[in-house]
Amino acid sequence: MTHEASALTVEVRHNTGKGVARSLRRAGRIPGIMYGGGGERVALSVDLHTLKKAIDPELRWNTWFSLTVKEDGKADVTESVIAVDRQIDPLRREIVHVDFLRVDPAKEIDATVPVEYSGRPVGVKAGGKLKTFRRYAKISATPDAIPVKVMIDIAHLEGDQTMRIADLKVEGFRLKENPKAPLAHVEAAKAKVAEAKVEEKKGKK
Repeated sequence: MTHEASALTVEVRHNTGKGVARSLRRAGRIPGIMYGGGGERVALSVDLHTLKKAIDPELRWNTWFSLTVKEDGKADVTESVIAVDRQIDPLRREIVHVDFLRVDPAKEIDATVPVEYSGRPVGVKAGGKLKTFRRYAKISATPDAIPVKVMIDIAHLEGDQTMRIADLKVEGFRLKENPKAPLAHVEAAKAKVAEAKVEEKKGKK
């Protein structure tokens, strides 16, 4: 599933420093910067309310932006960007700075997305216990194809079975994780483990 770039308009910022940043924040704006993609570093002034509205509620900080950059006396410039860093005020929990990276819409970029497990494993239904190992996964995709989350169906897992990265089939993006890394494991039911040990002892007699 692909998505469109979210439109956001910002202004070029010519002055820097803590005093300027404080003045911007008092006016409901925050300082930002744009760089990469072979272009110059550009200091920006970003309206905080507009930025929050432009952030996709599902993709959140994996949102792909179509950034319109305004500067007095110059024609508007539109850039394809993603937010690669932001600073959060620890007390107010508010965004106080954001970094934008220019990206090519046709080229893959790296991102970290949430992992969600679905289904009740067969082994759990039989009395086993489920262990999961991932809350997030690193992926690579074009900006318009970054998934909201990586869905992992674990309903088929039986007792003493482990699902690994290599077992996961995805479309539209690539996983950038160790193929041997575990995703989920179902511990066999204690009764069945005990039964297996009894059978093992019988076999040794």
